[in-house]
Amino acid sequence: MNITHLLVIASVGVYSILSKSVFDKVFHTSHLIVDEEFHIPLGQQYCRFKFDEWDPKVTTLPGLYLITSLLLGPLNLCSIYWLRFISLLFSCLNIILLYAIFSLHLKKEWQNILSAITVVLLPPLYFFSHIYYTDIVSLTSILLLIFLNELGFHYFAAIAGFFSILCRQTNVIFLAVYAGKYILNELYAIWVNKNFKYKKFGELPAKHFQTFFVGIIKNPIKLLKHMPLQFWLNTLSYISVLLAFLIFVLLNGSIVVGDKSAHQVSVNIPQIFYFGLFSLIFGWPYFIIECLNFLQFARRHKLFIISVSLVALLIIHFNTVVHPYLLADNRHLLFYIWNRFYGRYWWFRYSMVPIYIFSLYVITKTAWDKSNISFFIMYVPAITFLLISQSLLELRYFFVPYIILRLRFSSKHSVLCIILELLTYLLVNAVQFNIFFSKTLYWPDMLYPQRIIW
Repeated sequence: MNITHLLVIASVGVYSILSKSVFDKVFHTSHLIVDEEFHIPLGQQYCRFKFDEWDPKVTTLPGLYLITSLLLGPLNLCSIYWLRFISLLFSCLNIILLYAIFSLHLKKEWQNILSAITVVLLPPLYFFSHIYYTDIVSLTSILLLIFLNELGFHYFAAIAGFFSILCRQTNVIFLAVYAGKYILNELYAIWVNKNFKYKKFGELPAKHFQTFFVGIIKNPIKLLKHMPLQFWLNTLSYISVLLAFLIFVLLNGSIVVGDKSAHQVSVNIPQIFYFGLFSLIFGWPYFIIECLNFLQFARRHKLFIISVSLVALLIIHFNTVVHPYLLADNRHLLFYIWNRFYGRYWWFRYSMVPIYIFSLYVITKTAWDKSNISFFIMYVPAITFLLISQSLLELRYFFVPYIILRLRFSSKHSVLCIILELLTYLLVNAVQFNIFFSKTLYWPDMLYPQRIIW
């Protein structure tokens, strides 16, 4: 064990000790927090190995509950405290996984450790490290998928992807992104070699994409028959999981398990704008340094910016979807943000268009890499489809898309950006937890006081 490993362990130790104090205060000041009303009873049943129990209000597959039965069941630790503790435990594991992923592309150990801790402290995400929700375990499975995919362990990456879907069905999108990225790079590696000698690693540069694409369309058989057996085995491991998910959706009649009437697939294009705003707020140090570049881009492409602005205004006017849950549940901060700004002033949602365009410009620029556009080709359409198909505005939908984007920031920016990001997260977390601890709400059909969360 070298000094770097000791630093990672020490960082996780400090994080866990400090977070444990917050965790205990959350536990002592709250009973069931919002959707824990559904998750905790099921988690306790699975913890007692009663796998035939289910709640029709739960929308996700039982990945979280299976983990609960595996870790807590043998120890008979089935109380609310220990169920919530799973989230805190996996948030510590996420630091290690994030550090490992950052280290694949950047050999600056201190910066990678700092980035890993900062990402775990992402304010909306960090709150869920203290309660029994699917988000933290789901993120762990996605990070494991990314890490294994980057290392080339594709069988195990597919297994991680399968488990991520058990935690949350929409994770199938991220499995498709990294499977597609692998397939594109491998196809290009063979195509670019005139002698069709297999290259383990390949990168698809933008300047060759058109020729590569036309070549595949004209004669796909010539390329595919030269692909090695290992490629087909790796690809089959991903495709088998995707096909299994497709069969599940067809048999189930929906992507969600329960509460199907409130989770219908819709077309909600402004979700892309909200994701851009989310990314801008929580990644502001990385975004603000792009202001000058954006202004220069806008000056050179005035007609494009005007056209995009008009399209955005029309989308907001005709396609703004307000889910009943957003207006009805005053236990979420978004309830107050929407009602005090978007819902109160008709002009507010239109005035945000320049900010939306700027944020999407930075996101696009971050995802784009002219030396290898396979990530861009998979990420942008997949995330767009994922977001616009959600009718409910919910910050939890943005966690993984943003963190995947955030993984690409550190190699391009200085430590100062990470420090500013970390200080921002600490401040926002302090404010949010102060609201959670100090404000109580009383619902007539609830025995315990309710509190405000993200």
